[in-house]
Amino acid sequence: MFTLGIVPYLNALPLYRTLETSGAASFIRAVPAQLTARLSAGECDVALIPIVDYFRGAGPQIVSDACIGSSGAVRSVLMFSNVPAQEITSVAADTSSHTSVALLRVILADGYRVHPPFVEHAPDLRSMLAAHDAALLIGDKALEAAVLAKREGINIFDLGAAWTLAVAKKPFVYAAWVARPGLDEAARSELAQLLSIARDNGMHEIASIVRDNPIKTTLPREQIEDYLRHAIEYRLTSQHREGMEEFRRRCARHGLI
Repeated sequence: MFTLGIVPYLNALPLYRTLETSGAASFIRAVPAQLTARLSAGECDVALIPIVDYFRGAGPQIVSDACIGSSGAVRSVLMFSNVPAQEITSVAADTSSHTSVALLRVILADGYRVHPPFVEHAPDLRSMLAAHDAALLIGDKALEAAVLAKREGINIFDLGAAWTLAVAKKPFVYAAWVARPGLDEAARSELAQLLSIARDNGMHEIASIVRDNPIKTTLPREQIEDYLRHAIEYRLTSQHREGMEEFRRRCARHGLI
């Protein structure tokens, strides 16, 4: 049985939930930024790794055509601010995902010609904005914080929309399944098939996955289902690979990898 490294976020559920409920794999759960070390240590055979960590050498190979991506607003990778983007002088960042931090750095540099310092901060919107011009939140925390931000008139900046509609005009890949070092070719091939089938089954069963959602959240079921169906993309297409390579080039240019 394979061991999969997964993230405790709603957006990943369709990629692995059918394997979990069927008992077809075992799992290690950690925030994205922590999974890389666990994969390198051989604690799991494959992990859902932030794409920028893959650029930095986490694991030898992407396994399967399953991923977490978007082609527009992603809804769960958000910058909140009380000033326009070009006036930001500091960013409080939830550093759970290295990809999101790198993506915001690229967007601010290439789209707005600003290079503010990023300060690690617990993911609490009010306290983040009390000390900094902007706050970066990801995953379920971002989805929940958007409710507060809309109520209080705080600016919401969707990084997926900014990348695809303004900066690069390409899809974006946030995370992909990456194999551990030393995993043999036969195992990688078996995993690729297992993960692609799990993705297909998960997309087909989104309604039941949302109904039986094991992740604690204040979000209503209807919002979660709409988010999984219409914001997140789970197939690593050739266009997504082009977007991934564009992001790699920009990260390299800015010294992020």
